[in-house]
Amino acid sequence: MSEFQETSLIKEWIKIGKKNPWIREACDPEFNIFPTCECKTIEELEKQIEHGNWCLGQAFFYKNLCFINQVDGGDEWLTIKDDYAFESYTFARIIKRGAFEKEINKLLAATKEQCQSLTYDEVIL
Repeated sequence: MSEFQETSLIKEWIKIGKKNPWIREACDPEFNIFPTCECKTIEELEKQIEHGNWCLGQAFFYKNLCFINQVDGGDEWLTIKDDYAFESYTFARIIKRGAFEKEINKLLAATKEQCQSLTYDEVIL
């Protein structure tokens, strides 16, 4: 079990997801801990998200970032870092450009203030 599973982050992510008006409507399956899947590498996260056609509420996490699908079968991901949601990502174009790893690394390096003010693009890697 990873350090993130041993903390309360997953429980916090579930609470945040249930406050989202689209995610809380998930019913097949219901949004809870079960559709939350840890990705051990950025490559694994990219592969999962790129796969597409995920059910509403499917969640993937890498380190302290969590992405929860907001559209049944779609590509609209509620983005959570630590214990706060701050963005909604569509990844198809980012993946197509080959910029997924860089984007995730920017999110990981960004401060809470940069995330919440949506200025994480200013992060220099």
